[in-house]
Amino acid sequence: MCFGMTAATRGSFARRIIGFAGLPFLSLITPFLFLPILARVAGADAWLAFAVGQSSGGFFALIVALGYNTVGPPMVAVSDRDARPMLLARSLRARVLVWIPSAVLAAAVAVVIAPSSHRLDAGLMAVAMTMTGLSSAWFMIGLGRASSIAIYEIAPRIVATVAAAIIVVTGGPVLSYPILLIVALIVSVGGYGARTLRARDWAATRWSDFGGVLRTNRAAAATELAGGAYNSLAVTLVGGAATTAQAASYVSGDKLYRIGQYSVSALGNALQGWVVEEGTAQFGRRVRTSLLLHLTLGVLGFAAFALIGPWLSAVLFGPIVAIDQMTAFGLGTATLGIALGTSLGRITLIGMGANRAFLVSVLLAASVGVPAIILLSSIFGAAGGAWGLAIGEMVSVTAQTISVLTLRRRAGGFIVAVRPGASSTVELLD
Repeated sequence: MCFGMTAATRGSFARRIIGFAGLPFLSLITPFLFLPILARVAGADAWLAFAVGQSSGGFFALIVALGYNTVGPPMVAVSDRDARPMLLARSLRARVLVWIPSAVLAAAVAVVIAPSSHRLDAGLMAVAMTMTGLSSAWFMIGLGRASSIAIYEIAPRIVATVAAAIIVVTGGPVLSYPILLIVALIVSVGGYGARTLRARDWAATRWSDFGGVLRTNRAAAATELAGGAYNSLAVTLVGGAATTAQAASYVSGDKLYRIGQYSVSALGNALQGWVVEEGTAQFGRRVRTSLLLHLTLGVLGFAAFALIGPWLSAVLFGPIVAIDQMTAFGLGTATLGIALGTSLGRITLIGMGANRAFLVSVLLAASVGVPAIILLSSIFGAAGGAWGLAIGEMVSVTAQTISVLTLRRRAGGFIVAVRPGASSTVELLD
């Protein structure tokens, strides 16, 4: 996978992987300081309520993000140094405007679906999760600064989670977790904004830029929302279709699945800017390296679910909400699918400027995945929800594979279409 690289290049590549994949993985593991405690101390109703809040808030966070998680890193990577702060300032203005109504709607959805005894918990968790859409991690990725992610994104969440775990273990309220998480996210977003942006950067942007952001990022934003309809909302969909016991079991599997999903996302973060930064000359080779790394991670994720998924969920969350083998196989297949889709879609298609092709693949996945999750979970419970999710991911992978091959043949090879100074990527498949 590193053939053709010099020793110095291999060293730089390894540091990038460690920085952008290794460090964020620490933040993914951090919730497991709290989740096993919640599952055992608070009971199944609270377990489900927090999961519904995370699911609803996670979906609305995609609305708040306005597509920057997809198109932001390559935009920053190829922009002039002096123009970069204005990209961040403009995005923050636009995202704050979207966050206010999104937080209200996410909380309302969570309160309606969550068990009645823990509606406040679900609502506050939903609000906390919507705030992740205000994150500047995409900007840090584009700059290639893993240390900033560690300081401003990871550290505050670790502190909040550890503090909440201590409070709950010593008999305090589980409500402390979403409250502390909200505080941590305010510190994260506000701290990095204060460090990076100066008065002249804010002065160069306007609240009225919101319309321009929507126009330029509409394909990426629609893609993330469509993906969230069958991914981020999976817990909410299963919670509404299956019994409480089956939904609680699915939540346990979903927590393990998020480790796989966010591990893939961390790897994608490490490679997204790297794949395009040298232009077309290195793009094809780097795309193949990305695909091999993501395939390896996906296969490892599938194997982990198949071999130890049920046992691990029982150890972490208790035997009452543990997943069975069929649920494990379904979530393992979904993990493999999201790994391949990250490389084919978010990295390759976006790098080639094929935003619309990426959007179409995710819309197809949502149109199949959402009905599959609802129907199969109503019949087969947790296992049905897992396989509905897997079906959606594999539909996306199939469509993306066809698009990459078609575009590569049309262009005569892998061509980078991200332009320096552009506010969006070029659409090649119109």
